[in-house]
Amino acid sequence: MSTYVIADVHGCYSEFIELLKKVRFSENDRLIVAGDIIDRGKESYAMLQWMEKKFDNVDFIMGNHDRMFVESVAKLADFSKVSANIKEAYREVKMYDPNFDRYKTIRDLIRDHGVGLATLIKWAKIIKNFPYTIDLNINGRDYIVVHAGYMEEGDLKDTDIDLSPILSSMEKPMSEQKYFYLWAREEALVVGGKENTTIIAGHTPTIADSVFFTGGTVFKYENKEKNSVIYDIDCGCVFNGKIPGANLACIRLEDEQVFYLYEKKPDTYYYE
Repeated sequence: MSTYVIADVHGCYSEFIELLKKVRFSENDRLIVAGDIIDRGKESYAMLQWMEKKFDNVDFIMGNHDRMFVESVAKLADFSKVSANIKEAYREVKMYDPNFDRYKTIRDLIRDHGVGLATLIKWAKIIKNFPYTIDLNINGRDYIVVHAGYMEEGDLKDTDIDLSPILSSMEKPMSEQKYFYLWAREEALVVGGKENTTIIAGHTPTIADSVFFTGGTVFKYENKEKNSVIYDIDCGCVFNGKIPGANLACIRLEDEQVFYLYEKKPDTYYYE
């Protein structure tokens, strides 16, 4: 049995399935999809259908795009109570909130696939129950899988990171921890993970201009004092054809071997 983690599929269903075939994923293995299964890409509908099958050996983690989908469906459901049909309700919500369905995923589901409100609500209920983290112990090593970054309560106290302005401005405020799980970028390195633990995350594409930049390979950060490791496995697949190096990656936790959909790039870059 092997344990694989993939992050930030972003509606790239065909590439996702191809990578699973490439690593010979089977019913004897376990897969963790570390958030952002939809938005940006062209196959969110297929990805949501695959999610709905609820395979016994597949777990999903909440990503920021997944949470936005849940919140958008809730708004659409509220407006649908007084609108004649779902398309009219969609237009009304969009007029009320320009940020609603920012990546037009719900629009495409309705327009291109004939998805109705009942199906949207069903998918949103499934996603709403995604955990924010999954803890594992493999070969005596502790792992935490999360979408963006991991922190424990109080971790920010002795840093200059202040999330309060962001949290107070949000339409639906959340705790510092949940915000960090969904949205952290460079902050995830400042906080520094957890002692004797490997953090597997995504969220920031390694083709983006940030400290995570590798040109499209998996990013690895080692904190030797804490014996902590942080991986960013989002290699920006949805930007393939637009940004050089974009790829889809997964990591096998038993030996931390990384697999790429497209021909493997140079060795992983390190940031210490």
